[in-house]
Amino acid sequence: MEIITWSKIYETGHPVVDGQHRNLFKLINNLNLDLSDKESNLAFSDAIEILSVYVGTHFKTEEDLMKSISYPDFESHKQEHDNLKEQSEKLIKLFRLDKVDLTATISKFLSDWLKHHIQKVDKKMIDWLKVREGIN
Repeated sequence: MEIITWSKIYETGHPVVDGQHRNLFKLINNLNLDLSDKESNLAFSDAIEILSVYVGTHFKTEEDLMKSISYPDFESHKQEHDNLKEQSEKLIKLFRLDKVDLTATISKFLSDWLKHHIQKVDKKMIDWLKVREGIN
């Protein structure tokens, strides 16, 4: 069952960023599927690792883009990225130490965060880029 579904409302208009966002939706859905299999800690561990690596790659793509265009809200945008990475790393560490039971709430948290981030923060950055470059 999909916990998050891609639709046009999440499109920023930047093909690379949108492609990576689509992949993040798929990875969160995969994570949610692995969570539904209570017997499969290994599958969940693999899914969270793949998602974590991909999130890092995506954030680097966005941050490099923002630097290249001298985006004025770079620091606050990057801070959102850093906060999510920090929270995620803590949860993963606790999961690996068997200190926390990660239920489907992690998928819900990630999907809610991603939807908000795309619609508010990423779209703002891409809109600024479009105005700067004279693109409608």
